[in-house]
Amino acid sequence: MNNPIAECRGKVQKLVTDQGEAKGLKQTLEERGFDVSGLKAKCSPVCPFENENCCMARLLSRQDDFRFQESLLEKVIKSRGHLCIFLPKFHCELNPIEIVSLPFSMLLPTAR
Repeated sequence: MNNPIAECRGKVQKLVTDQGEAKGLKQTLEERGFDVSGLKAKCSPVCPFENENCCMARLLSRQDDFRFQESLLEKVIKSRGHLCIFLPKFHCELNPIEIVSLPFSMLLPTAR
């Protein structure tokens, strides 16, 4: 999904005002040409899976220039020559580290 205004696509957008204060979701999206009237800031507890524009947080998270922005953590890790891979979110019992560590945890004595 891209910004509705073609000139805004792929351009860097400051997330702080000239005074150094953080911009809110509403201001950030309105600067990119979105009509956010009537949208709440964030769904609670989570956004409905099938809905694409249920709240401002979901709308922003679906923008290409936001999705592909490299985080500070990624930059630091890569600058030191390492590979940074984020795993998708899923149930903790399906986490690869849990699957690998389970056999070893069975060998350890349990605390009483």
